[in-house]
Amino acid sequence: MSGQLSGPARSFSPDEPVPYRERVLDLQQILERQGSLALLLIDVSELTPVEHHYGTGAFTNVRGMARELLLELRGTDVRSSDVLAVDDKGGDAFLVFLSPKRHEGPLKVSDIRRAAERVESHLNQKLTRLTSPYLSGTRQVAVGFALVFDNPLVMPERLVARLVDEAWECVRVQRRQRDLVKRGWLQEVLLEDRLATLFQPVFELACRRVLGYEALSRGPSGTPYHMPLRLFEMAAESDLVFELDRKCRRRALLAARELPRNVLLFVNVFPSAMYDPEFQGPPLLRLLEDLGLSPERVVLEITEKYAIENYSLFAEALGEFTRLGFQIAVDDVGAGYSGLEKIAHLNPRYLKLDRELIKDIDSSYIRREMARALKAFADKIGSTLIAEGIEREGELGALVDLGIDYGQGFLLGRPATLVAPAAHRRARAAELPAG
Repeated sequence: MSGQLSGPARSFSPDEPVPYRERVLDLQQILERQGSLALLLIDVSELTPVEHHYGTGAFTNVRGMARELLLELRGTDVRSSDVLAVDDKGGDAFLVFLSPKRHEGPLKVSDIRRAAERVESHLNQKLTRLTSPYLSGTRQVAVGFALVFDNPLVMPERLVARLVDEAWECVRVQRRQRDLVKRGWLQEVLLEDRLATLFQPVFELACRRVLGYEALSRGPSGTPYHMPLRLFEMAAESDLVFELDRKCRRRALLAARELPRNVLLFVNVFPSAMYDPEFQGPPLLRLLEDLGLSPERVVLEITEKYAIENYSLFAEALGEFTRLGFQIAVDDVGAGYSGLEKIAHLNPRYLKLDRELIKDIDSSYIRREMARALKAFADKIGSTLIAEGIEREGELGALVDLGIDYGQGFLLGRPATLVAPAAHRRARAAELPAG
């Protein structure tokens, strides 16, 4: 969308871009030649956690990959005559100052907007390649745009600085608008109850008897937020974790009415659930009674991370739930946290081993020894281990050899919705000894 410059202005260089203030003379030539200067600002600040976690070398590598993706656009929305620079406030943005158009006629704001949209789409389609394996979750760049007119009464460097400031403001507005759109979408999902509850069986490994079912929530199918990790990430960004967790918890309890009465129900809870008035004391007991559930059948699952980070709050709240008859499970044990002493003081009935510890445990001496140590720890504090993520017969055999009594995973049973009669038949069939 921009054309070749005559004169000494330096063009889109394959070298590492320099701070834009060092290119003011080049930019002044474009301003004077066409009477205006347009800018695309590619905000890559969401990639900066790489530097905080892995150091400058890793961040330089990821940032270089982002730049290579930008260079792939040369010949379309980015011309060789465009001026590439970086923001000199930490280098969290690439700046593409657009040179004059190839064809006749003035540069239009609509042209700049469309170019920004195309550049943003191109970069974000390949963004996973930028952040993996450094960052989890979705990271997106934002592309802002702005235009400034030549003004002989104002110094060129001030005009360029204003152009950059306005492009940053464009990015901030875009991000805020997108946040509001996401929040509105999630609010609609909650209002329309477009969530689903699946149940995955937890088996006694030796005889394949069903111990219980874990309730698993899913977002609307066919959307990027179908899986719970992405769904709750968006809820955290939208400050709707409590509301989403409450809706998932309600749906799990309602759907659990169709479970066989001799099995447990495992329900994941967030810290805020402990202080939800409808999830405490008499209101909770009345709800369970109406649903035909007893507290003794309900196992509240808390991740190891949350249990440790919110220990003082959890210890008191969980004590009350235990007095009411609920059982407690600590999830994701072995995922990298080390608060075993704090976990012991929570008196959990179950410890659920993280799936990364279980993966290929049959071929990993270290993982087997870690599981063996956690088994000894669980025995000492009166807890029972449940292995998560069992997908192969080799893993299952290794766990049985280690004396781990219970487990769940795709090998044993995939998450599924409950259709009462069929679910009961499957549960009874699963309780028959294998072989």
